Amino acid sequence: MNVAALPYTLLLILAELTIGSLWITLATDLRGGVTRGFVMTMALCVAVAGALTYWTAASMSIGTDVDGYAIDGGWFGEMQRAILVVTITAAIYMFCVFMGWDPLGRFAGIAGSIAGILAIGLLAAILAPPTWGFPGILLALLAGTLAMGAVSVSMTWGHWYLTEGALPAWPLRDLAWILIAALAFQVVVLLINLVIPVRETPTPANPVNVGLFTNPAFYLRIGVGLVFPVILAVLALRTTQIKAMMSATGLLYIAMGAVFAGEVLAKGLMFVTGKPV
Repeated sequence: MNVAALPYTLLLILAELTIGSLWITLATDLRGGVTRGFVMTMALCVAVAGALTYWTAASMSIGTDVDGYAIDGGWFGEMQRAILVVTITAAIYMFCVFMGWDPLGRFAGIAGSIAGILAIGLLAAILAPPTWGFPGILLALLAGTLAMGAVSVSMTWGHWYLTEGALPAWPLRDLAWILIAALAFQVVVLLINLVIPVRETPTPANPVNVGLFTNPAFYLRIGVGLVFPVILAVLALRTTQIKAMMSATGLLYIAMGAVFAGEVLAKGLMFVTGKPV
C-alpha cells in the first residue's frame, strides 16, 4: 500500500464501519427482536465512529491525486458534511432511545441512513477517476459498507445472548444471513471490477513491480477477506440454529477481524491498481 494512501484507507474503513453499522442497526430495530439497550449502544458506537470519521476527514489535505492515484477533491467538503449529519443523527437516535422516544429515534436513524448513502456516493465520486467508472467504485463501497455493518452489528448483538439467555435466536440468524448476502455481493462486485479495464493506471512514486494477479495481497484479500468470512458466517448461522450463541459470537468475532483485514487489503490494492476489489 502507498504510504500516502493510508489516511484515505483509514477514512474509507471508518466511513464503511459507521454507515454500515447505522444501516444494519436501524434494520434490526425496525425488524424487532433486539433490545432497546442494544439499539442505544449501537447508536452510541455509530456516533463515536462517525465523529472519528469526520475528524479524520477534517485533518486531511486534499490535492488532485494520492501518490499517482487521481482523485476529484471537489466533492470532499460535501462528503464531510454528510458524515457530520450521520454522526449527529446517530447521537439523536441514541438519545431518543434512551428517553423512550423510539419512533422519533427511528426517524433520526432513517435520516442518518439517507445521509450515509449520500456520503458513500460522494466518496465514490472522489475516488472514481482512475477506475472504469463511478458504478464500479460505488458498488464496491456499498458492498464493503454492508459487510462491515453486518459483521459488526451481528458480533455485538451476539454478546447480548451471553447476559440474557431468554432472547430469541432469530435476530442473530437474520444478521448472519445479511452478512452472507453482503459477502456474496462483494464477490460479484469484485468479479465485475476485475473484468472491466480501468481508465487510468495509477503511477505511484515507488510502484509495485508485479501485476494484480501476481500480487500476494490480492489472494489474501480473496482468501482472508471473502472466503474465510463466508465460511465463518455459515458456521455462525448453523450454530444459531442449535442455539449455541456463545459459539456463534466467537465465530463472528473472528469474521469481523477477517472482514476488516479484507477491506484494508482491498483499499490498498485499489490505490495501487485502480481496481476496486
